[in-house]
Formats: sequence, structure tokens, C-alpha cells
Amino acid sequence: MPTRPQLRNAHVLLVDDHDDLADNLTEILEEEGARVTRAARASEAIAFARAGFDVALVDIRLPDATGLSLLPLLKQSGDGFGEVLLITGSSSIDDAIEAVGHDAYAYVLKPFDPVDLLATVGRALEKVRLQRESRELERRARIAEKLAAVGTLSAGLAHEIRNPLNAASLQLQLLERRIKRMSDDPKLLDPVEIVQGELGRLSNLVEDFLRFARPADLYRRRFDANEMVAHVVELLAPELARMQIELRTDLPPGPMYVDGDREKLQQVVLNVVRNAIEALEFDGGNIVVSLGWGEDGMVRLRVADDGPGIPNEILLRIFEPFFSTKPMGTGLGMAICHSLVQQHGGAMLVRCKKGTEVDILLPASSS
Repeated sequence: MPTRPQLRNAHVLLVDDHDDLADNLTEILEEEGARVTRAARASEAIAFARAGFDVALVDIRLPDATGLSLLPLLKQSGDGFGEVLLITGSSSIDDAIEAVGHDAYAYVLKPFDPVDLLATVGRALEKVRLQRESRELERRARIAEKLAAVGTLSAGLAHEIRNPLNAASLQLQLLERRIKRMSDDPKLLDPVEIVQGELGRLSNLVEDFLRFARPADLYRRRFDANEMVAHVVELLAPELARMQIELRTDLPPGPMYVDGDREKLQQVVLNVVRNAIEALEFDGGNIVVSLGWGEDGMVRLRVADDGPGIPNEILLRIFEPFFSTKPMGTGLGMAICHSLVQQHGGAMLVRCKKGTEVDILLPASSS
């Protein structure tokens, strides 16, 4: 039985201006399942590191910097958890001490033994993965605490806020009818419309809290995701007509059936596309909604835009309840979407390369 490559799915940043050595290292690392990004200069390495890496192998002497001066810049890149191994052809105890003082994971001497090198990279990778897992556990604990708080507040909100809001809305409607019988002066009617809008916003806020605090009852049935996407595009057409945004679809020629609650999943897609529209609101751009097959026979619905993307520190918290970058945002939109998709046995994935891609993975219909 073949053994699993020990660096499978690891992203290694290799910073060395010696082509022969770099070729040799790349071959060794890729044979063990790693994905290698090569840079010959420190400036290139910094640019590549912004996208994140797991382990960096850095030559101590580079054309435009030293490995020691580059080390702290790499450590601050990506999610801040990448480890750096320094490579050198000359060994001295002072250099080793300085490397460790700069927070290098290890100090690798040339010529190196491939087995020892892979073992060192493997240990560094394990440290990185443990750190990320620890952060993820902390993030989930924070979310669990917030969910508990929402659950406690939701019953009180439903009674203490919803009922007065309904009463205020009814009285406002009565006031509006009486004003219209006496006058059609906009100075009298406009404030009523503003208050009605604010009451509606508060009502929606309460509904968001309740939807998130209580798992939704799903009405699951077989439906065509193709047709659902076409309906979403139709609903958004008037909104997009006023903007410099093009919304296109890339759909298969025939039906693609999903098992799920169509109404709730349609709301998920609408929410994700509207987020893409907001990202392009000022500069314009393109949005593509596509359908295809994902892994494990899942239906993959992708919403991709060519906007400015999402900074890594925000991307890490995108599904966290009450986290929002919008001045009037509740921070529940994407959290509710994520929860609904998970209830369907699916998953949501967000990537930022050039723009943003959101993948919604849903179980395909078995019949």
C-alpha cells in the first residue's frame, strides 16, 4: 500500500537565486506532495508571501537582501503562522544563534540530506497546522458563546420588541390614511414614510436574530438549481440596471437537481450575489454565477466577482456572527447563510485571488 506523501497539500515558499539548488529542492518537495512557489529575490518573496504560505525555505544570502532581514517580513505575511527555515552554506554558532533570535524555525546547512530536510520541513508544517487548529478552536468557542447569548436574548426580543413594533407600524398606517384624507402635502407624508422604513429595518433586525438563534425548519424537496439561479438573476435585474455591473451566468445545458429547501437556498444565493454587488458598487465590474459538479458528487454553485477582494483578516472571520465591516450591518447575513447551507449537509468556501469566489456546495438529488 503506497504511503501518503508527508507534505501533502503543504504550500512551500522557496527563496533562492541558485537555479540548480532551487530545481533540486523543488523536485524533492513536490515528490512529497508539496506545492512550491519559487522566488529568486526578497522583493518577489514578499509579494508571494502576502497570499500566505505554510513553510518558507530561505537562502541566507539573496541578491537584494539577507535571509535574516527578510525573515520577520515573511513571518508577518499571510495569516502570520508560516514558519521559516534558513539555508546557508557556511555554519557558525553565531549565525545559528542570530537565526533563532530572529524566530527562524531551523537553520539548514548545505549540502543537506533530503531525508533530514524533509523531516525538518515536516515538523515545521506540523507546528503550523497545530497553531491554525488552535486558532480555529478559539474562533469556534467565541462563536459558541455568541450563539448562547443570542439564544438567551431571542425569546425576550421576540416579545419585548416585536409586539411594540407591530403596534407602532399599525398606528403609523392609520396616521398615514388620516393625513391623506386631509392633505397630500409631501412635507406631511415624507416623514411618515421615513419612520415606516426605519420600523421595517428594526423588524428585519429582530427577524435576523430569531432566524440565527433558532435552526430553520427545512422544507426539503427536489428542485432544479439551474432554474433557481435563473430566477435569482431575474430578481436582481432591475437593481443591476442602475449600476455599471454585469451579471452573467455559466450554467449547464440541462437541469441540475438538488435536495433542499429552495426558498431558503434562494435567499442564500441572493445574499451572496448582493454582497458581490456591494463590492462592485463604486467602480463597477463583473459577476459570474456558475453551476457545476464539486467534490464527492456535490453540486457546486459559485458566485465570482472581479472586485477588490477581501483582506485576509476579514476573510478569516467572514462567517462569524456579529462581525461586520458595514456601518449599519448586523454581522448575521453570512453567518445565517453558512448555517443554512450546513443544515442542508453542504458547505460554503470563500477564496480571494483576483476578486472573490464564493462556493456553495449542496447535496445533489439522488433520484
